[in-house]
Amino acid sequence: MSVSFELGILPNRPVADCVRMARQAEELGYGGVWVADSHSVMRDAYSVLAILATQTNTLNLATGVTHTVTRHPVVIANSWATLQELSGGRAICGIGVGESSVRNLGLRPEKLAVFEEKVKVIRALMRGERIEYEGNEIHMGWASEIEVPVVMACSGPKSLRLGGRIADGVLFQVGSDPRLAQYALDNIRAGADEAGRDFADIKLYMRVACAVSEDRQRARKEVEGYASIAANTVFRTVPREYFDDQLYDELARLMSEYDYAEHGSNTSRHKEFLTDHILDAIAVACTPEESVARFQVLVDLGIDSFVWPANMTDPYPYIETFAEQVVPKITAPIKVTRSQRLEQ
Repeated sequence: MSVSFELGILPNRPVADCVRMARQAEELGYGGVWVADSHSVMRDAYSVLAILATQTNTLNLATGVTHTVTRHPVVIANSWATLQELSGGRAICGIGVGESSVRNLGLRPEKLAVFEEKVKVIRALMRGERIEYEGNEIHMGWASEIEVPVVMACSGPKSLRLGGRIADGVLFQVGSDPRLAQYALDNIRAGADEAGRDFADIKLYMRVACAVSEDRQRARKEVEGYASIAANTVFRTVPREYFDDQLYDELARLMSEYDYAEHGSNTSRHKEFLTDHILDAIAVACTPEESVARFQVLVDLGIDSFVWPANMTDPYPYIETFAEQVVPKITAPIKVTRSQRLEQ
């Protein structure tokens, strides 16, 4: 098994910059890009992905992530079926219950039961099936047998288990501490077991705030914008027992100051409440040598892919340093699925 390292792009910068970042990532051997979808504070993710489908050749193209609250299932299905056609089969529907994109509108994240039903409808529509939804039969006539991997974004125990039951892959954001990563994997596995699925068949993506540089202090400063996002998610979703008292108290202070209107901003006021203790638990912000050791521990847990959002003021040196000084030094364990075991 090889480990894939993929880039997160936050379109809180001009579209041309997003395209440049993706093309650099492709040249350096990254496996894919995940474009954030938060329509109140960022540019449109689907527009960026459509451009990338024509401007890149090998990258997987995903949302990091879209949601089901403000878009009808047929709209989502139509977008992904079209992107799959446009990209030549490189589309990945990264999807969740909604976060800044819904909270900034005064809405609430989707209930998990509703989310599960909508994912079922989206998949059926892409395959060209007729399906009943909210009392009406709906159909996407032009689509036929289109399969787009559905990767569910999860952090809390219930959502992680749902991802293990229904998703092709799970993108979890629980920080960078191996104990927190194991918490996520245990819940995904439990969900897979409940559904009679082979845990090894589920693609495991870990989204982690990351900045790698020989200038360690600069790396830690540059990661603050996205680390604030991750800290917010982790504090709201991971059970209390997984935090030590200091980390819990410091996260609670950060969350009391969190402003969704500045979600992902490197100039937000709330990022000033990030402590070294929070950064060490949430992010990988250090030298290349240190980061290799930290990622290797996570890889050894069985994680297939890492998505790190490049939200620095000048992300290009960080994208290059990571690809050249970290990725080649990571070794992956062998992951065997149930079907492969039976063949043996």
